Amino acid sequence: MASRENTLEDELCCPVCGHVLRQPVVLSCRHRFCKACLESSWGPDGGGAGAAARECPLCCRRCSLDQLVVSGVLERACESLRAARRLRDPRACGEHGEGLTLFCLEDLLPVCVACRASPKHKAHRVYPLGEAAQDCQEELKSAMVPLQENLKLFDKAKLNYNLTAEHIKNQARHTERQIQEEFEKLHQFLREEEEDRLNILRQEEEQKSEMIKEKIGGMNGEITYISDSITAIKQELRSEDVAFLQNYKATIKRTWCTLQDPEMIAGALIDVAKHLGNLKYNVWEKMRQIVQYTPVTVDPNTAADCFMVSEDLTVVQCHNQRFRLPDNVERFDISAEMLGSEGFRSGRHSWEVDVRDNTYWVIGVARDSINRKGKHVLTPAEGFWTIRLRNGEYKACTAPWTSLNMSRDPEVVRITLDMDRAKVTFHDPRERMPLFTFNDIISPRVFPYFCTACKLHPLRILPRRVIVTGERYEA
Repeated sequence: MASRENTLEDELCCPVCGHVLRQPVVLSCRHRFCKACLESSWGPDGGGAGAAARECPLCCRRCSLDQLVVSGVLERACESLRAARRLRDPRACGEHGEGLTLFCLEDLLPVCVACRASPKHKAHRVYPLGEAAQDCQEELKSAMVPLQENLKLFDKAKLNYNLTAEHIKNQARHTERQIQEEFEKLHQFLREEEEDRLNILRQEEEQKSEMIKEKIGGMNGEITYISDSITAIKQELRSEDVAFLQNYKATIKRTWCTLQDPEMIAGALIDVAKHLGNLKYNVWEKMRQIVQYTPVTVDPNTAADCFMVSEDLTVVQCHNQRFRLPDNVERFDISAEMLGSEGFRSGRHSWEVDVRDNTYWVIGVARDSINRKGKHVLTPAEGFWTIRLRNGEYKACTAPWTSLNMSRDPEVVRITLDMDRAKVTFHDPRERMPLFTFNDIISPRVFPYFCTACKLHPLRILPRRVIVTGERYEA
């Protein structure tokens, strides 16, 4: 069937233009042409009355026709063929049924010869389909380059999101375990404290019950003596006069004994107020022995992947190993840096960092909007107000850097941030004079900043002693 259709298409195609015949003309040699193609091949005077003999473009046989007549039968056959091609042939024009041999640059669509002459594409630029395919392929190859780059970025981002999802699960499990451990310590403390206080209550109950028991035992003898005396006196009172008077001396002597009046001793009851008064507060105050308060903790989500952070988020140490962490927005990606977990907008804040034996550190505060990616220039203009130790030299990170004069190496550095006065001061607690002060903090919010490249000794944020004062409220 397909062979017959191909044969029919070959018979109904113009040898000159290669398309399905339009206004088909049949010469005496039986060759078929489009009327326009035949006239074009004969030249501008080919169809005139005084023209020279005309020849078939294929066989060169002279044509004796005085006038080119369009074959109605062929024309209807060609229209049928075009209609069939419109329906079945994907390489044919859906409107005209002709083969798609041209490409329209304005509409970016393949078109046929008939489309080119139609009003829809008449003013458009078209050129051969083969050349257009090559040009479009090259253009697509060029256009595909940024897509491939974007694909790489998205693949990388997806991997990072997968790592982030895994990291979130690990963080949740680890944090849950730490919370449970910390609460178990509190629970254990409370259980022990409860047991101690109950033991003290039981001891007091036992002591005071024993004391009352002894008092009752002592009074039993006196009660027996008095009761016996009363009974004896009553019996004598019922005796005859002679017998009564004969025993009177002994009987009256029984009433001469001096007895202490019974009385309740002080402090005999359980001291309930001692056990229950401010019970929760007293337990909480005692709990301070096992609870530490650190004014600043680090944010592990900002830590570069070379850091190890303690479970209480107060000790940081640079490590030889790079840990597999998600590249989230908050994290520093190159330098060994991290921020504190809480930013400050106002007020006065202070914390101390143990830098003992650490040979490379930078501490201070940083603007909340600093870029966490890439290398940083640690100057106030870039949003950093810090001091550092490197290569044995202590310097304030100004522009240019300022050397710090100190009589001895500091073991602890106290950082005092006063956001209301826009300044941060660094002290050695053993010295009276500050190491350095920045007076130009211009930022709505700053975070504590930590950097260390020392792999032998960590930086430690020291806990602070908490003093609790009660307030009295009057109605």
